[in-house]
Amino acid sequence: MTTEMDEDERREEQVATAPDQPTSTGKQEEEEENWTRETASEKFNGVENDEENGEEEAANANEQEEKPVKMERVKRACAIATAAAAALVESKKARKSLNFDDKCVLKLGNCKSSLLAGGHRLSATESACASCFMTTFRGKEYENGFLAWKQKAMDGQTQVRSDQFVKRFVNSQFLPYYKKCHRCGKYSQFGTTESLSARDFANFQCEMGCDSNVEAPEVEKVRKDVSWYANDIGHPPLLQNNVAYDLLVDHYVTRTTGMDATCQDRADLIDDGGVAFRDTKKIMNMFYVPFTDVIANIVHPEFMETDEKFAFPRFADDPQSIYYLQVRNTIIAMWLKHPFVELTSRMVQSQIIVRGHARIFLIEHVIQPILEFLTIKGIVNYGAFDFRITPVKTNAKIAIIGAGISGLSTARHLKHLGIDAVILEAKDRHGGRMNDDKNLGVAVGKGAQIIVGNINNPITLLCEQIGISYRNSNFFCPLIDETGKCLTVEMRELDDQVDLHYNNVLDAIRNKYQSDKNFPDMTLEEMFSKMSSGLLSASELDDLYTPEFEKLLDFHLGNLEFSCGTKVAALSAKEYDHNEKFGNFAGEHAVITDGAQSIVDFLAENLDIRLNSAVKTIDWHEKKVLIRFEDDRPPMEFDKVVITTSLSVLKRNPQMFRPPLPSDKRTAIDNLGAGLIEKIAVKFDRRFWQSVDSQGTLTEYFGKVSDVQTDRSMFNIFYDFSGKSYTGEDVYVLMSYVTAEHVEMVNKLTDNQVAEKFVDVLRKMFPTAVIHPMGHMVSHWGADPYIGMSYTFVPFGTNGDATYNKLKETVDEKLYFAGEHTIAAEPQTMAGAYISGLREASKIVMSLKRSVPELKDN
Repeated sequence: MTTEMDEDERREEQVATAPDQPTSTGKQEEEEENWTRETASEKFNGVENDEENGEEEAANANEQEEKPVKMERVKRACAIATAAAAALVESKKARKSLNFDDKCVLKLGNCKSSLLAGGHRLSATESACASCFMTTFRGKEYENGFLAWKQKAMDGQTQVRSDQFVKRFVNSQFLPYYKKCHRCGKYSQFGTTESLSARDFANFQCEMGCDSNVEAPEVEKVRKDVSWYANDIGHPPLLQNNVAYDLLVDHYVTRTTGMDATCQDRADLIDDGGVAFRDTKKIMNMFYVPFTDVIANIVHPEFMETDEKFAFPRFADDPQSIYYLQVRNTIIAMWLKHPFVELTSRMVQSQIIVRGHARIFLIEHVIQPILEFLTIKGIVNYGAFDFRITPVKTNAKIAIIGAGISGLSTARHLKHLGIDAVILEAKDRHGGRMNDDKNLGVAVGKGAQIIVGNINNPITLLCEQIGISYRNSNFFCPLIDETGKCLTVEMRELDDQVDLHYNNVLDAIRNKYQSDKNFPDMTLEEMFSKMSSGLLSASELDDLYTPEFEKLLDFHLGNLEFSCGTKVAALSAKEYDHNEKFGNFAGEHAVITDGAQSIVDFLAENLDIRLNSAVKTIDWHEKKVLIRFEDDRPPMEFDKVVITTSLSVLKRNPQMFRPPLPSDKRTAIDNLGAGLIEKIAVKFDRRFWQSVDSQGTLTEYFGKVSDVQTDRSMFNIFYDFSGKSYTGEDVYVLMSYVTAEHVEMVNKLTDNQVAEKFVDVLRKMFPTAVIHPMGHMVSHWGADPYIGMSYTFVPFGTNGDATYNKLKETVDEKLYFAGEHTIAAEPQTMAGAYISGLREASKIVMSLKRSVPELKDN
């Protein structure tokens, strides 16, 4: 039994699908016109009958309102009939430009041998006769199935035109599948009412032998036609049993991401590339999810990014963009679920499941260029494993100056893409600021060792790919003053009040500059002081500002100085946290327990690294770039050079470039701040600091609340790096740092004297503890002529975004720049430096290819 509403919807579909009916004679046109008019008349009468029923009910309620209501409803019914007539006129115009094939792809038993008597275009190469097409949703054997399918296909939508569903239904349920033989590359057609999974397509070979398989002529048409998708007749196909479905179904209408909501029961990632599958949900989530803090390294599954539109202009607009999104979303989903092997075109092909010729088009024309694009951009297929896409055919010679993580990232990604580069490193080791000291029995990072947010963070992924251990950090940081009092425990309310006040002040500063773009910049120290006193006064809480309150507030400011590598008085109040405007990595922070140097050691394998190769000048005024060295070795000539040296080195050596860099580039180098912190680690014979946690658990770090404001930047936080030594013994190590006013202490004092100050502070904080130091480590980054800093900051009076963006700009298509000082979204981090290397490698490849990957005829 069907309801009146169901019948009404079918009539709408008849009207809506009428324009697709072709004509070959005037008589056929007349018949179809009569059919359309009759249908419109039926619709008119149906509406009118409904209105009469409605009028009768309305009369029972209020007879005075009957006539105006009826007139309004009749007007709506007339509008429906008018729209149907207009659609008929448009259909006649469209029919003149259509060339239908001479056979029906559905063949449902009552199929007409020719489509000239009327039919429906399903795609550029697929058509159905009118009889079969109508049977799919009106036939007795199919009508209930159509209605059930339609309910699922609504996919949470409340208003969708009925005419959108019929062709979608045919595409989803009736077109044949096409399997590609992995031996000969020919396609075989399979008609089935059951949906197929990726496993059904994997490793398929011609069933009757490759020599016996003869492809249909229309298959050859799709192979040759790169513009097969560019028609306004067919409905964009939707993917079935897709690996992205479970990642998107809770947040999106799956149709808008290119997937068929009615057929997703057998999604399965089947190819592990020889590496066992692992759960990566805790570290990878690259699809934008509304109302979450996962906003770094993400893509929106419903839209193409700007660079994607530039690379694939044919797909830049709807509805064509769905073809791009289907493949892109599938590839990214595969990468999210198994980022441990190279994704290949063949692996992706088996995951692209759709009926009809659409699958042939996607396989032959879409998968490879999109996969290559995503690989070149470093969105997928990056990290610590070897692969090679089709190498760029070039004789270009590439040099990379600096073997820190950004230089290694650039070289390794270029090598992955088929281009070898020479790395010129001034020091006698690679790794740059990722350098560990293991003399205390465990790996203690002299420089970077902390992962700032581990979701979508490439450093976290590198650890997973290589097998390097890391430990997520908790956020409990007990604060202890120099009398041994744990303020977090003994003065919990005050500690909470200060923490809240500190964050409120920073929020107020941020809001002030966001609401008033013309408000003048000032130092963060000055702005913080004004906002702090203003908020306390406005809240009538001036009495809170006690000596203990001030000391706790100074602790937080000292921690801010550590985060920026300079004193608060040097920071821009407007721009000190400019990177917060970008998507940062979500999740917990983590400590690389095996040491960050393990990452760069792995990345450096099989790269051409020339140590002790300090560069004196980079002469770039000719067609080639000539590099001269500080020693007497012969100069070297290259086509492109990537400069990954620290900002401090660029500041100190403007004469390195001949001719000088463009003035705006030089200004950006001079304007950005080179922050500096120095680390100190001391080994002890026991963990005497474990009692600071009131719950009795071991703490990973704790803070020092100084008696004197100027001491807030000296040993502000102590990090616990205790663990097992390489011989299996327990090792107890604390690490802290100095910055701002105290940063030069490491060069003015001996390492022993610095360690003694370190221990003296701990003795004040733990007056009853027995403390026996057994060794120490002190960094000297500021004294290193080839590094000279820790990470960048935005000084007072500097535009952060503009400065970082200027620093990353390429000069004359010959000089490229990478490093944490060139990435506005993620400065100061290992991740930012690594990503900048992927970025520059991508730019070089794009330049050498002379155009971005584009669809090409086979």
